[in-house]
Amino acid sequence: ANHVGGIAGYASVLFLVAIEHHAGDIEVFPDPGPDETRDEYYRRQIRGTRNFLRSESFDSKIERFLEEEVPFDNRPDFRVFYGGLDTHVEHHLFPDLPPNRQRDIAPQVKEIALRHGLPYYETPIGETASTLFKAVTGLSIPVGEFEKSRPLSLLRRPAALTRRLKAGLSYRSLPDSPYLEKTRWYGVPVRVVSTQRLGTGSALLIRLEKPRGWDEVRWEPGAFLSLRVDVGRDALIRQYSLLHDSEGSDTMDICVKRVEGGRVSNALNDVDPGSYLTVLKPPVSSGGLAVAEVPSGALFIAGGVGITPILSQLKALVRSGNGEGAVLLYFNHDSDSVLFEREIRELAETGGISAHVFIGCRPTPELIDSLVGDVDRETFVCAPQGLVDAVRGYLADMGQAPERFHTESFAAPVLERPVDDGRRYTVSFSRTHRSVEIDGATTLLEAANRVGIRVPTGCRSGLCRACVTHKIRGVTSAEADGTETDRITVCDSLASSDVELDL
Repeated sequence: ANHVGGIAGYASVLFLVAIEHHAGDIEVFPDPGPDETRDEYYRRQIRGTRNFLRSESFDSKIERFLEEEVPFDNRPDFRVFYGGLDTHVEHHLFPDLPPNRQRDIAPQVKEIALRHGLPYYETPIGETASTLFKAVTGLSIPVGEFEKSRPLSLLRRPAALTRRLKAGLSYRSLPDSPYLEKTRWYGVPVRVVSTQRLGTGSALLIRLEKPRGWDEVRWEPGAFLSLRVDVGRDALIRQYSLLHDSEGSDTMDICVKRVEGGRVSNALNDVDPGSYLTVLKPPVSSGGLAVAEVPSGALFIAGGVGITPILSQLKALVRSGNGEGAVLLYFNHDSDSVLFEREIRELAETGGISAHVFIGCRPTPELIDSLVGDVDRETFVCAPQGLVDAVRGYLADMGQAPERFHTESFAAPVLERPVDDGRRYTVSFSRTHRSVEIDGATTLLEAANRVGIRVPTGCRSGLCRACVTHKIRGVTSAEADGTETDRITVCDSLASSDVELDL
């Protein structure tokens, strides 16, 4: 009986929360994180909550039940039996007040909300059944956030539709919280599922859980992930290649090599399963190494930890059945630097790839010629810059066309700052209500830092796109040709007019 009662009680909580926070026009928000202001908090509570209105028929039924089953003298105001259902908005704004005081201030709360253009949701309690049915139906259909305006488009992707239906019909344990959250796409906390020491322990394989709502996120072989790591008082951004593409994967796997003196690499090498890391945004499938389809007969050259994006490409190549004729040359300073050797050997054997692992050896034209032969093939290289430059030169001398050489570098180009011409621009930050005056040689990131606004940054050259920010108005130096955009990288953007940013 206690077990059944517990289940019924939990189900009733889910029922009420579904109505109060997830039905009708109620908005659902992502986790705001620790930087939410008090004003943003109150607005979110009002826009995401509803009150129940009393129903005479419901009241009479409850009253008859109480008279028959629970007779007592000096019964208090009948509204006490609603608990906080008729003051749910007020409860979220003033949780320390008892329900009777919340009822006293409810008219004032409603008036303030409407005065500021905010909704004040109220639903007669007698309409809960129909409201719940609409809410459950809307939440149950396998249509994602980006498909609501064109739900039939899912029929053109039967694999995705089947996967969603299967997930919806499978048994799931009760959630830790009855609240639903809107999918979060930027600055997302992700759980470390597992870790594994590689080689002699100088590198760590970190397996990250896909965030809720990212089931349909796709990335290509060679894609990378941007992480924000707090080290001391600094928020540092780094990019790490993913060890696989998104096909059939529920995790995002990266490999981090410990570097002496490296603040981020050492911090990441000490993470434990169950801890959380912050992913700036979904994996990025751009750059020289990310390809939708890995070409057959390709040449892969890696150095040290540069094997990580190459490994992703090799897996995709073998899965497609096009591994025959491909060549891998993997160079390392010493045996401690070799990563994923067993997996490389297995892929080579399964897919017919010619794989060669070198220790204490550098590439030479003679070595490439003897193992590769014809260099007129797509070539993917990930290694320290010196090795990349050397291989590029060798292959060019051997007759390879430049467009067949693919690599990726996060080396920051030098920002060309104009000479101060005396003009000054005002940079306004809408969310924090701050502003600062700068010259045309000061980046918008530097302007934000001057007034104490922290912006996630990585390369500081616009390559990693960790600092992408919504520009509300104004023109930057990159838009001088008349092509304006509302999302800019503030680390390398210079003002050409007054600018307002969503920060």
